[in-house]
Amino acid sequence: MNTTVRLTERSGSTSSQRRKGFVPVVVYGAGSDSQSFTADAKTIIGILANNPRAVLTLELPDSGKKNAVIQEIQRQPVSKQLLHIDFQQIDMKAKLDTKVAFHFTGEPVGVKSGGVQQIELHELDIRTLPDKLTASFEVDISGLDIGDQLLVSDLPKHEGWEVLTPEDTLIVRVAPPVAQEPSDEDVAAEPAAAEASGEDKAE
Repeated sequence: MNTTVRLTERSGSTSSQRRKGFVPVVVYGAGSDSQSFTADAKTIIGILANNPRAVLTLELPDSGKKNAVIQEIQRQPVSKQLLHIDFQQIDMKAKLDTKVAFHFTGEPVGVKSGGVQQIELHELDIRTLPDKLTASFEVDISGLDIGDQLLVSDLPKHEGWEVLTPEDTLIVRVAPPVAQEPSDEDVAAEPAAAEASGEDKAE
């Protein structure tokens, strides 16, 4: 995967830059003032598809190469077009606060029995060194039965991570089957069944 992003000076309006295949970006952190640039949209899309938490090498105009991570992504709500990216410069020897997305594996036994899987938390807040970052946090939920839930405190320990999300935060649960609403036909059939039952009793 290409983890090098070449940044260029902004020129013209942001809309014209996007039409040319660039996305506006801001670089901040590591004791430096925030700076505005543009980056090739295809390069960013490729990184987001493979590992949005990867440690990247930014090539800044007149400033050389800097290590950074993507901290914020802005998209157009409907088209999902990239609108803006925030990069945070990092010190590879210093811990940083970031997020890692859950990747749930296995089908809960409760779902197989008719239960409903409800995901309440999609990302975990962590503090770690840059070289300990991963693309996702794999969590096996196949053992969850109806009525079971998984909390942050239930997660397996991950070497080098300090979990910042409160331990009592709910991640996923398996709820009981949803009661089906009676159909119009069932509702219409009930009075007829009641009348038939009354007639039988009268006889």
